Amino acid sequence: MLTLAFEWGLITRPVLIHELPGELRRERTLSFAEEARYLNVASSTLRDVTILGVDCGLRPNSELFPLKWENVHLKPAPDAGNGFIHIIDGKTKSAVRNIPLTDRAREVLQRRQQSNGSSPYVFPGGGQTGHLITVQHAHERASKKAGLEPFEFYCWRHTFGTRAAQAGVDRFALARLMGHSSPSVAERYYIHVSEQHVAAGFEKFQAYQKRNQIQAFPQCTTALQ
Repeated sequence: MLTLAFEWGLITRPVLIHELPGELRRERTLSFAEEARYLNVASSTLRDVTILGVDCGLRPNSELFPLKWENVHLKPAPDAGNGFIHIIDGKTKSAVRNIPLTDRAREVLQRRQQSNGSSPYVFPGGGQTGHLITVQHAHERASKKAGLEPFEFYCWRHTFGTRAAQAGVDRFALARLMGHSSPSVAERYYIHVSEQHVAAGFEKFQAYQKRNQIQAFPQCTTALQ
């Protein structure tokens, strides 16, 4: 109701309702199988915002829903082969950042850019803001239809963080990607990391070491193998 009141201009700013201490509804991580079931029944707009949420880790209300085309860069960049999203502001200075795009995130943005018309927003809306405000009802319908336990849409951001940690992204890089003010904030995503993921991460480190050592000391290639 408060979201609608803001959209209709009855209140001057949206009201953020925080969870009570001890609630962990934002801490859930979705599996790839659950994601597939969800996306299979989601509406087109819900599917698109979900993909950007889980592939880029955007904060739904402040970064994803009000995303503008002027901050979307689809041309390859030196550190982002698929382009990137530039986040211009946030709760702290750390929220300002560039987020590289995955293949499917870039495909979503390309498709929407071709069909969005003249709207400055990636996800246009009919309210006074001009952009999407909430996907709550569509999200609840998709969750139920997919047979999933109830969860907050924000969990897609948490899923991004956990998957990045499982893939071997260190807490400093993860803090940068997620716009956290401190790497210690990103540590909670590592609680889901198994020994297998640790081992896989170390293998990447070892390959990185060997590759760069060989480049730096070609005469020592035999000794390094």
